[in-house]
Amino acid sequence: MLVNDRRVFLRVLDEVVRANPGLACGIVTRGGVPVLCVINSEMPQYKAEIGADFTDGDWWFTWVGSGETIGPVDDPEGVTAVIARAVRADGQARP
Repeated sequence: MLVNDRRVFLRVLDEVVRANPGLACGIVTRGGVPVLCVINSEMPQYKAEIGADFTDGDWWFTWVGSGETIGPVDDPEGVTAVIARAVRADGQARP
């Protein structure tokens, strides 16, 4: 596992997330490991930290807090949609 691979995957996700209206993000280092911090640009209290981890022979985007997988690194668009829903920036009305 190469740390540089992790950063490359997070940079790709960063670009896709930035193109999504309602989201803002940036790569930061937590405990020596790069993670992508994503916020709802209109309601910044809704946020998430995303990692890239090599698990079971593949690279996955993961939720930093729980380590749960979000989706494969080769589907940044699908992962961005999941993140947008998680931080309430998916355009869906909430009750």
